[in-house]
Amino acid sequence: MLFINFDPFPVLETERLMLHEMSEKHSPSMFSLRGNAQAMHYIGKPALKSEDEAVELINAYKKNLREKVGITWGISTMDTFGIIGTIGFHKMDLFNHRAEIGYMLHPDHWSKGIMSEALKAVLKFGFQDIHFHSIEAKISPENDASRQILLKHGFVKEAYFKESFYENGVFLDTEIYSLLADNHA
Repeated sequence: MLFINFDPFPVLETERLMLHEMSEKHSPSMFSLRGNAQAMHYIGKPALKSEDEAVELINAYKKNLREKVGITWGISTMDTFGIIGTIGFHKMDLFNHRAEIGYMLHPDHWSKGIMSEALKAVLKFGFQDIHFHSIEAKISPENDASRQILLKHGFVKEAYFKESFYENGVFLDTEIYSLLADNHA
């Protein structure tokens, strides 16, 4: 079993990005991200309808952190305060040294290498600092951009589940990708 300590919250820096804890001060930019229909298209959850819902989501991330079941970073550029995306281990199975990673980015920042930069930092943290043995990602089969970023970082497709979850009155398929610590560059 892995033992983790996220106090203080682990801030990760890359060349252009700061991955950090979120607070209620980030609710306007979180609402801009999670209220954006284009950003939410492949997420499989309804778009936020208000800043109050953004606050609730940030508080849910804090609860997951306290309970050591997940950690989510806000993604900001070095020169801005607001959240342009999120990335994190949404489900951590500490007994089995395994986690599920998830991420999203505001469409204004797509195709600039930002998510690849953030993903590289979070994978390094997951394997070197937390000591996960494997990290998996679940994506919509229609989300080719997400598939390509996973493949670029060494993930391998392990499964395709037909109609595996129910969202907004529809059953949706899921692809599962995985990366083992031994295969992480």
